[in-house]
Amino acid sequence: MKTLDNNKNQSITTIEALARKLDNAKKEERGKIIRKLDLLPDSFQEFATWSNEGYTRNCILRTDDYELLLLCWDREAETPIHGHGGQDCWVYQIEGTVNEVRLKPGDNGILKQTHSCNLKPGEISYMNDGMGVHKIVNPAGQRAMTLHIYAKPIDACRVFDPKKRQFEIKEMKYDHVVNS
Repeated sequence: MKTLDNNKNQSITTIEALARKLDNAKKEERGKIIRKLDLLPDSFQEFATWSNEGYTRNCILRTDDYELLLLCWDREAETPIHGHGGQDCWVYQIEGTVNEVRLKPGDNGILKQTHSCNLKPGEISYMNDGMGVHKIVNPAGQRAMTLHIYAKPIDACRVFDPKKRQFEIKEMKYDHVVNS
């Protein structure tokens, strides 16, 4: 007799539920879990810190297997072009709109744009180093929030220095840590 799992297709509506699912998931199941996210902006207010000079990286949860970061974007803030230290990265748009630009080196070694998309609330983007590098920009005249889910915590990654026209390894830092 076949039994129905009524929880199988339910949306994930809290950070706690997301953490429970990720705690019990294999690495290859994480994408399916993340596609079930349906999180409201109010769920993140207690974790949000803001800067008028760009964006903040707020660590909500860090385990040996994954990391949840809330990025709070001021108007026109943007990341440098960067990789992900060999890890999978999902970006869940919470509030506002951001633009993701993906790049790869061309034949001459110069970075060429391969993809660009605007993420609206509830939409998800996926990135890993095999796909190239990317940057995220808040082009709007309003603040935005994104949840970044990394397959494993990222302590350092390649970041492009436009003055030197080369990548350098940069240690990642948090602006605020909720739980580690």
